[in-house]
Amino acid sequence: MAKIISVINNKGGTGKTTTVLNLGAALQRRRKKVLLIDLDSQGNLTSSFDIDAPKVSIGEVLVEGGSIQDSIQKVGKLSLIPSRSDLLDFETRLANEPGREFMLREALEPLTSSFDYILVDCPPSLGILSINSLVAADEYIVPMQAENFAFIGLDRILQVTDKVRKRMNNRLTLAGILFVKLNPRTKFCQAVVKSIADDVRVGKKMFDTYIRQDIALMESAAFHKTVFDYASKSHGSEDYAHLAKEILKANGQEA
Repeated sequence: MAKIISVINNKGGTGKTTTVLNLGAALQRRRKKVLLIDLDSQGNLTSSFDIDAPKVSIGEVLVEGGSIQDSIQKVGKLSLIPSRSDLLDFETRLANEPGREFMLREALEPLTSSFDYILVDCPPSLGILSINSLVAADEYIVPMQAENFAFIGLDRILQVTDKVRKRMNNRLTLAGILFVKLNPRTKFCQAVVKSIADDVRVGKKMFDTYIRQDIALMESAAFHKTVFDYASKSHGSEDYAHLAKEILKANGQEA
């Protein structure tokens, strides 16, 4: 059965898409079957694979009963369910559907035996699409930067995920807080990391792995490649490889 992981933050620019793309690639390199889902109308994950205007997107699957099998595109050794810019229109329509929070979970049921991991790239909000992702997920990852106001966004995410767990998905757990674009040598970064580590709500749910600042992570997506294909010896490839190993170990799988 697939482990479904939602990568979520209600703020943009926190590395959600970069994490889904490169964590997915890292897991695939460890011989796991991986499906990526672009749930963001900006379509950055879809663009990372140089896919333009897919015929069947996640919007059709959720709202119009489109075939989820038809929506899957093979991108190298990974699989992707793409997004389009009209996902915002589908989100508006989704809000009027009975049981609207469960549409993604229902859509993914036929696929859970075909993949080892399903990673969902959420939009930078906690709207109906992100809630769908959390209702479908086994775990969620919160990528964040060590910066001012980091606590504010984390507070909101923890409040929402707690409600989802109580009301709609009692198996939902926090896989971990993932620091991205981190410079661990600065005192400010050290202070933010320590403050979040001391938060009783987070407990020990912080990844030992952190993603260092690395221009290769930005450049690789621009060239429609994973960081492993673009710069295999970079900090970014090393860090995401370590993250995949940590996740596999946490799930009792050989890393």
